[in-house]
Amino acid sequence: MYTNENVNIKSNIINNIMLQMYVYLDTVTLDILQKVIEEQFVFLNVERITTLPAKVDTSTEEKNNYLIDLYRLKKSRLAKETMDQYIGAITRLITQVDKPLTDIDEIDIDYYLRYYENRNVKNNRGKNQASTCNNERRYLSAFFTWLRKEKFVTYNPVECVEPKRERRKPIDYFRPGQMEELREGCITLRDRALVEVLRSTGARVGEIVPINRDDIDWNTGDVTILGEKGGRYRVIYLDEVARYHLRKYLESRKDENEALFVWERAPHNRLNKTGIRASLKTIAGRVGLKCRVYPHKMRKTLGMQLKNQGVDIGDIQEILGHSNPNVTSRYYAESTPDTLRDVRRRAAA
Repeated sequence: MYTNENVNIKSNIINNIMLQMYVYLDTVTLDILQKVIEEQFVFLNVERITTLPAKVDTSTEEKNNYLIDLYRLKKSRLAKETMDQYIGAITRLITQVDKPLTDIDEIDIDYYLRYYENRNVKNNRGKNQASTCNNERRYLSAFFTWLRKEKFVTYNPVECVEPKRERRKPIDYFRPGQMEELREGCITLRDRALVEVLRSTGARVGEIVPINRDDIDWNTGDVTILGEKGGRYRVIYLDEVARYHLRKYLESRKDENEALFVWERAPHNRLNKTGIRASLKTIAGRVGLKCRVYPHKMRKTLGMQLKNQGVDIGDIQEILGHSNPNVTSRYYAESTPDTLRDVRRRAAA
């Protein structure tokens, strides 16, 4: 069993118990178990035994696997895609830097990120873009921040390595004419309902999937969802157009599935993220829409629509469910051709 000298004895014991029980218990039961153990430890004085005849060294691989497994356990509420990104980055790091994660410093991080930037050059695929490298840095930083908070390390070495300067691309969003073309490509009630729900809510595709019919307040258009990132509940909004087409779609269905969107063929299972993406591409393909089409573009479209209407950046943050205001500012704080045209029109009036 791996023990870290920087973490107090009680925390080490709790971590090891939780990892042993992880394969047998669900997340809710694990949380209850941890709270019960912590409550019992409040009244105990635990001391480390230092008179053992020999200390068994734990290999680098065992230490790293322990920390990765513990991270999976403690962060089990992360979306699967997010978890895979974080663990993938850590796995790539320790493949290149053969050290315990607790011993990795900023020199190791700088070396690895330079390797990551150039790792595809040998295959004549060129360097990774600055944004790709910064994403890798962000995944690593999230993991080392967790290590610091859990007292496995005293600082986050990733913070000592500056991110690369990115050339910011214009936001990719649907123009009004393109939205009309998408609507023309809808040949089923589900097609139109899906387009309008994505447009009106600006929700992430993974946030649309779990919505059930009964989650909708038809009077207000409010839908309370659990955010895919940050794990916070928030309210998304269906405007009257979206409610109209969604109601028509739901009334046409003969299945008894509680899901908001289902596959059109029996057994009419809940439509997943892959299905939503494929449906949107099919709709666009019918009218030969030339631009890139993907669900997240609807989210960007709502953000740009709000920005061009002069909505406060803080309100845009709340509507889109950004936990970090810097994310909202990065995309929606700068002026766009549309907002500048509006300023010129008002100045000339």
